Amino acid sequence: MIVSSSSNSGKRDSAIEVVEMARDLQTYVERAARSGTALREVEGEIFSRVLRIGFEMASEFIRRQGNGDLGPELTTESGQVIHRSPEPVERLLRTIFGEHSFEQFVYSPGSHEKIALRPIDAGMQLSEGRTSYLFDEFSQYFCVDQAFAQAAHGVEMVLRQKVSVDTLERINRRMGDQAAEFLDQLPTPPRKDEGELLVCTADGKGVPMVNEERTSGAAFQERPERPGNRRMAILAGVYSVDRYVRSAEDVVAALFRDGERPHSGDRPEPKFKHLRACFEKLYDADTDAPTLISGPIEAFSWANAEVERRLRRQQPLIRLMDGQINLWDVADTCLEAAPADRTVDILDVLHVSQYVWQAAKAFYSAFEHQEAFARNRLLRILQGGVQQVITGMRQMATQRKLSGQQRRAVNTVCGYFKKNAHRMRYDEYLREGYPIATGVIEGACRHLVKDRMERSGMRWRMQGAQAMLNVRAVWQSSYWKEFHVQRMKCEQATTHRHRALIDKYNPVTLNA
Repeated sequence: MIVSSSSNSGKRDSAIEVVEMARDLQTYVERAARSGTALREVEGEIFSRVLRIGFEMASEFIRRQGNGDLGPELTTESGQVIHRSPEPVERLLRTIFGEHSFEQFVYSPGSHEKIALRPIDAGMQLSEGRTSYLFDEFSQYFCVDQAFAQAAHGVEMVLRQKVSVDTLERINRRMGDQAAEFLDQLPTPPRKDEGELLVCTADGKGVPMVNEERTSGAAFQERPERPGNRRMAILAGVYSVDRYVRSAEDVVAALFRDGERPHSGDRPEPKFKHLRACFEKLYDADTDAPTLISGPIEAFSWANAEVERRLRRQQPLIRLMDGQINLWDVADTCLEAAPADRTVDILDVLHVSQYVWQAAKAFYSAFEHQEAFARNRLLRILQGGVQQVITGMRQMATQRKLSGQQRRAVNTVCGYFKKNAHRMRYDEYLREGYPIATGVIEGACRHLVKDRMERSGMRWRMQGAQAMLNVRAVWQSSYWKEFHVQRMKCEQATTHRHRALIDKYNPVTLNA
């Protein structure tokens, strides 16, 4: 790792140093070409030397900021007098080229009061942390997709810098808080580019926690694969899509992967998928009466704001989920942006097919008979005959004198279909070209949560897990660049509130 300790008062001609380094690099390339050096070795050496050149230039840029001396005292816009520190204060800063150290005078109302102005920090638009914004962004490219230890190794391999796991976690948590604010105010997609239908969907996914933060889960949640060490993250998604009219036979062919099923390229793609993953959240934790808001309410409150921004006049809102009653209940409470006459509730057909297969296994032991039963009942359900299917399965169970576990399975399936029949009008949905499967949110559960949060041996704390999910939600969106511009803008407004005081400070002139 390259480390610089630059004195603001000392001067050196970095331009000459860089020219010499560039000449040495040219000499190395010529010598390597003559000696037949492997390209991989040459690439590595060139890259290392380019990083050193970048480090020298970054150090020169920092040196040219001066020491931030604006005089013995300053008066803020509010009339407060702030005083210069007796001596310059050391500042450590890690950039993508290495770790730098410089000194600057700072200003505060008193010797034991919080610093109000760091002139050099304000001039270079630094964050309060010890890393540059670009280093933060680079490091998180590794962290969002790999364990922190692996990410640290990646940073070392690419940027030639040793960075601790703690440093990467701190960056992620700070960025996670900023990502939460960004997700709450995502840019509204252009109306002309939106699809014909607006879809709101949600699901839950367990995240493994350290022992002191584990939970057995809420009553509505299915038993997790590894019970007792998980907290449920509720994922909500809002996207638009064009209508896609097809027949019940088309859907059955797709579900059973028949050769004659419609080509997948004909299906319209979802547009502007905005996703959010939420745990329960404690508000006003420092007060005598803190409020704990559940994950589903957090997720659907966010989704409601999204729907309110994006729903067009006369556009249908499709609420598409599996059968978790808790999620439907919270959706009814929180999703108020769409009128009832334009809201269509749809039960995920893939979830329905799982229940049909449960019934098939209760009636038959041979796979070919199970498949024939499932195919027939799914087709009838998709044609609008869910009530007939319920009646037929109950009669069939009586005729076959099913008992015990088999009869309980059939009763469970019939009860489930009866309870959700108003969300199973698939003949209408297919004619209108509505989506009937939760592929978007199922994919989000896998790509947003599982692929990063459930790797072997991983255990999370709530704060760290929420931060990572926030960053991943932005990273998987189309707004990664906009997010970094916005987070820097917002942080600068709060970190350097008195930046206007340095307007007349010209460090380049002072260093000339």
